[in-house]
Amino acid sequence: MKQTEKQVSEKSKPAEKPWLIKVGQILLDDYTIKAVDQAPAEPVNLVMDQLRLRADRLSTAEGQKGSATLDLRLNQKGTISTEGTIELNPVSARLKLNLKEIEIKPLQPYFTEEVKVSVTDGAVSTTGNLTLGFSDKNELQTTYQGNISLTRFASIDKKNAEDFLKMEALVLDDLRFDSTPFSVAIKGISLNNFYAQVMVNPDGTLNLQQIFGKEEVKKESPPPKEKAPAPPPEKKTPEPSRNIKIETVTLQGGRVHFSDKSVQPDYSAKLVEIGGRITGLSSEEISRADVELRAKLDEYAPLEITGKINPLKEDLFIDLKVRFKDMELSPMTPYSGKYVGYTVEKGKLSLDLKYLIDKRKLDAQNQIFMDQFTLGEKVESPHATKLPVKLAIALLKDRKGEIKLDIPVTGSLDDPKFSVWGIILKILINLIAKAATSPFALLGAIVGGGEETSFVEFDYGSIHLAEPNAKKLEAIAKALFDRPSLKMDVEGHVDMEKDKEGLKQVLFQRKLKAQKLREMVKKGETVPSVDEVKIEKQEYEKYLKMAYKEEKFPKPRNVLGMAKDIPAPEMEKLILTHIEVKESDLRTLASQRAMKVKEAIVKSGPVEPERIFVLEPKSLAPEKKEKLKDSRVDFKLK
Repeated sequence: MKQTEKQVSEKSKPAEKPWLIKVGQILLDDYTIKAVDQAPAEPVNLVMDQLRLRADRLSTAEGQKGSATLDLRLNQKGTISTEGTIELNPVSARLKLNLKEIEIKPLQPYFTEEVKVSVTDGAVSTTGNLTLGFSDKNELQTTYQGNISLTRFASIDKKNAEDFLKMEALVLDDLRFDSTPFSVAIKGISLNNFYAQVMVNPDGTLNLQQIFGKEEVKKESPPPKEKAPAPPPEKKTPEPSRNIKIETVTLQGGRVHFSDKSVQPDYSAKLVEIGGRITGLSSEEISRADVELRAKLDEYAPLEITGKINPLKEDLFIDLKVRFKDMELSPMTPYSGKYVGYTVEKGKLSLDLKYLIDKRKLDAQNQIFMDQFTLGEKVESPHATKLPVKLAIALLKDRKGEIKLDIPVTGSLDDPKFSVWGIILKILINLIAKAATSPFALLGAIVGGGEETSFVEFDYGSIHLAEPNAKKLEAIAKALFDRPSLKMDVEGHVDMEKDKEGLKQVLFQRKLKAQKLREMVKKGETVPSVDEVKIEKQEYEKYLKMAYKEEKFPKPRNVLGMAKDIPAPEMEKLILTHIEVKESDLRTLASQRAMKVKEAIVKSGPVEPERIFVLEPKSLAPEKKEKLKDSRVDFKLK
């Protein structure tokens, strides 16, 4: 195919050369520029005066470098000064920057949607070297090395109209920043004399949520559409690597004010004298930063945090110990009144926490210590638990008035339902619930013995405490002695059938022992009680005959009308047949058992007798329980 004349003529034309622009010098002296940026919701007004600019040897020729110097005053307070070399083809710059007291307040419209605070004061200053340029891939590359400071910063929470964040100075010392590849190295960060307000609003939301959260725009829901097949999951492109190193972070003179308006009366607390150091922060996988932070709650309760962390690596690593000592509990009355139904009369709280997070797995030890924790007056609250909190406290509190809890928590941070303090709260609620349903199981978990310490079983017809029962009562006595706030009800019971037969056997044996006791009296021997008399095997039939002879019931007689001798088994049978056990005897047996238990506890305690109450049983037969005899004494803590 032949080319057209037009195509031939276009090819024969030489390529056009780009324009070459050269400027020998640009001078501006004492100029003023007023600018208004109307892109934000609230316009930004900027006034740049005392402006002096000098530029030399500017050219669009490739590789031609020029120089520039710029000085100005911004909004009549801050100053900007820069000098260095500039290249227009390709675009690049190497500049020395010196910014002093650049006010933040006029620039607030640029970030007011992201951070809902009103900045009332604060200025940024920096001195350093800035390099700009484009890579082979036409990507902007930026590097900066210098110092940056934020001073006199103050802000107000827009919604609550209260101070939110203030600081005397935030200084970044020897900052080195590189955009490609991303790299940040800081020799030191220091934050001095700072203040922060953390507030729970009446609706339960946190002020931080309102300040940093985005407002949800309500949209009308579109009409339902037929569900299209789900697209295949997109492959996640790996994030570019980041290299971050911060040698030292220093905190000094910090204060945090916490207030909670969701309870009545309002609760507030102050964390003061916040100070300490974090050394060796790095995004490197194997690095560990040392943490040593200290503070005081309301000027008196010390807080100490020590250990190692790496919050910058892909998987968070934390190995921290947190010690919090002697926090007064009476100011917590707004919470106890709402959720427990009582004021806090007195008490102190100490925490010893150990938290290890490695590879998204948490292993935590939570040692909780409360000293002299005492509830006060009852508070009417619809949110208060119906569980026996006072009984739980009495069970947990020892004779010194101390409560010690050790609560381990393990789990995965990838589990959306996992919450450390949620688990701890659930465990505490379960402890209180256990006080209601299984108080002896809770007491047994603390002092040993378990649920089996809630009763003592007896042989049928007997009030004698066997050796295992005696040891059990010693354990109960020790537990009651160690927990002086506890009181205990003792209620005796009987097995209506088996105890009746057992009591017959006891009364039968007493008849025989009474015969031997008489002989001992006649011989002038020391006379024990009837129950302490022992009848040996070889003398059993002798005293059986004597007891049989004393009985007044009709006996078999011979032809002469005299009581005839009968075998021992028949004598036993006749005596037992004529022993009558009434309900009143069983009631007495139940009562004697309860008194025997109280006596044993008081003797082995020592436990004050007024703390143990013997109840008149509502029913001689107890509540049926699997594997337990009805012939027993039940205990109830209160």
